[in-house]
Amino acid sequence: MATFYTTMYLTDVFYSPAVSLPLTIILLLVVAVLTKNGKGHRVLLGLCLFLCVRYIVWRGLYTLNTADLASNVLSWTVYLAEVYGLIQFCFFTFQVWSPSKKLSVELRRFPTVDMFVTVVDEPLDVLKRTVVGCLAQDYPKDKFRVYVLDDGNKEETRALASALKCGYLRRSDRRYAKAGNVNHALGLTSGEFVAVFDVDHVPVRTFLKETLGFFKDEQMAFVQTPHHFYNPDVFQKNLRLERELKNEQALFFRLIQPGRDTHNSAFFAGSCGVFRRRHLEEVGGMQTDTITEDLHTSLVLHARGYKSCYLNKVLSAGLMPETFRGHLKQRSRWAIGTVQMLFHDNPLTQRRLTWSQRIDYMGSIFYFFLGLPRVVCLVAPLGGLFFGLSPVRADPLVLVHFFFAYYLASVMLMRTVSQGTRNAFWSDIYEVATCFALSRAVLKTLMNPRKSRPFEITPKGVQAEESELQRTLFVLPHLMLLGLTAAAISTGILTWIGPTETRGLAINLFWASVNVLLLIVAIRSAMEHPQLRQTVRLDRRFQCQIFAGVTTMKATTHDLNEGGMSVYLNEPMFSIDDMATITLEAHSGERFRLKGRIARQERKPSGLVEVGMQFVDLDEAAAENLIVQLFAQPDSWRESSTTMPGMVQSFRALSSVFKRTRAQATPFRRRSPRVLLQKACRLTWEEGKLIGITFDVSYTGLSVFFSEAPKLAANAVCLMHFDGITPVTLRVQAMSTAQRAGKTLIRFRVCDVVEGEANWRALILRAWEHT
Repeated sequence: MATFYTTMYLTDVFYSPAVSLPLTIILLLVVAVLTKNGKGHRVLLGLCLFLCVRYIVWRGLYTLNTADLASNVLSWTVYLAEVYGLIQFCFFTFQVWSPSKKLSVELRRFPTVDMFVTVVDEPLDVLKRTVVGCLAQDYPKDKFRVYVLDDGNKEETRALASALKCGYLRRSDRRYAKAGNVNHALGLTSGEFVAVFDVDHVPVRTFLKETLGFFKDEQMAFVQTPHHFYNPDVFQKNLRLERELKNEQALFFRLIQPGRDTHNSAFFAGSCGVFRRRHLEEVGGMQTDTITEDLHTSLVLHARGYKSCYLNKVLSAGLMPETFRGHLKQRSRWAIGTVQMLFHDNPLTQRRLTWSQRIDYMGSIFYFFLGLPRVVCLVAPLGGLFFGLSPVRADPLVLVHFFFAYYLASVMLMRTVSQGTRNAFWSDIYEVATCFALSRAVLKTLMNPRKSRPFEITPKGVQAEESELQRTLFVLPHLMLLGLTAAAISTGILTWIGPTETRGLAINLFWASVNVLLLIVAIRSAMEHPQLRQTVRLDRRFQCQIFAGVTTMKATTHDLNEGGMSVYLNEPMFSIDDMATITLEAHSGERFRLKGRIARQERKPSGLVEVGMQFVDLDEAAAENLIVQLFAQPDSWRESSTTMPGMVQSFRALSSVFKRTRAQATPFRRRSPRVLLQKACRLTWEEGKLIGITFDVSYTGLSVFFSEAPKLAANAVCLMHFDGITPVTLRVQAMSTAQRAGKTLIRFRVCDVVEGEANWRALILRAWEHT
């Protein structure tokens, strides 16, 4: 008994302001200094874990509301949700404590490899990129074979495989989805190793050379590489934060997987990995008892005592789900599969797993229970604001002291510990956006864990086609909770200014206000914006020459894809028919010619002209060569940005969401930029002539004011003369007429330059320089 009272006394002293406040200040200063210097990875994790444990213990000892049954239930529910957060942070700390830093191993022999590309209903152009990347491997041609595994049974897919001269396999049914598809192909092929790619993941040419060297260890079962994505995720795209926000999956693939690799528990992520066929067949191929066959298969292989390797080097690139619906579908499938694993091959009961492996696999499963605690934290303040049931009984200043000490430390450390792969604050946004979908998936699976679940394919390479009503349904729980929270805040404010005092009101008001912010950003992340391009443009810098009309210009590409490119020029390009010939020089020195059409020219604030071009009449050889140059070069996915966003930058991005999402993105479609120019001109046609003053001009069009309206037939073709020492005559067509300030404004399209081609260009350039 004396020991108990001594412990309680020491605990009270530890949590007293005289001790806890100076300790908090010292620890936060240490965290701030280490974060600023980008050092102390483990020290930061340890300090933050200490602050988290200190807060949770304080919450359990001093703040639970046990006044009545309802308060007791609410208080304990919220407390358990916070304990979940502590456990999750413990898993995170364990997994990222010591990330591996493996380098490629030299390949001394060239074993045979089968490269599987799985496809169901995805677009053929997406499949084509991946197959072309596989076929372009810098590896002896007689040592590897590429197979398209078609679970969609489409003749168009068969025709594409035939045209690309690769193998084509299909089966009579789609049982066990992707796992069954791969297992079917295993029975029809014989390579010593098997590389598996999703339809959208394009490997670089050195993929096989850089991964197969690790298999000199006969116990090595598989090698996994990061998933890198060349399109923005739904948060980056829909919130228009492509440059400010890191990809939502980057933290897992660039930090957590390397951390697990230290414990020999990095797992196959469904794509961009290579298996030793013998070991994979020994465990019956891809596991079919759950719908997360990748994680499950990895666990079974590790339980057999085999090794895995994670090479933290981007050797392929794929597509993130383009829609919020696709994002939820993907995460719900992962949640269902991980819960199923608890009842099929629970990591805690699997023999031969090391304790580190058990912890890592349990961490993967435990993570997908995040929906339930997050929903609890979103709903909890409503009890206090509506009914006076406060889940926390504490002085607001003391709560701020203990909670925000931990929260501030966790936000600050994210910059250093995540190595720039995760923005501070944004984990909360991701969790709020998915919490209802994940809660539903987890609860359904827990009620019947052994029920066979359909494998829902994540849509890739598709445009957002849902109606406004359908998109609203995806965030309907968020909208309902947002309305309730707003009403609760209003009720709380009325209570605040009323005669009665409610304990914990200030805490609940602040808590609910933060929830409103999180809910609004989550809802906005589901608001799909129109995609102005069918295919993502990649940042690529290739030297090129452009021949358009009488103009020849040298330039460097700004972005590029199989359909077109953009370049920055000092002055606009002049071409009546908009056609151009492009000579593109790849980094390898290879040159190839393309035909293009000038789609737009836009003057940028810097004074340069951004010229957008579309490729036309692209033959198959040129298209495939372009894919290889864009996607399959060894340095294609070298990190273009090494910035590590800190707390201030991340908060600035968060606060800018409201402004960015209100702005409407409109495509610029002017083929030749207009410049303001007031110059006398003379319009002549069969029935007469008229003097006018130009308002703006471009090489392909101009607008002219006339004091009276010329009597022109619809779409009439006339001549426009600019007299003087530099005469110009244009053949023009009237396109539209408007009345402005008592004058007639007519917009003309230039059909041809009859006289003074050089004078016409010089006239525009002089106006351009003075604009």
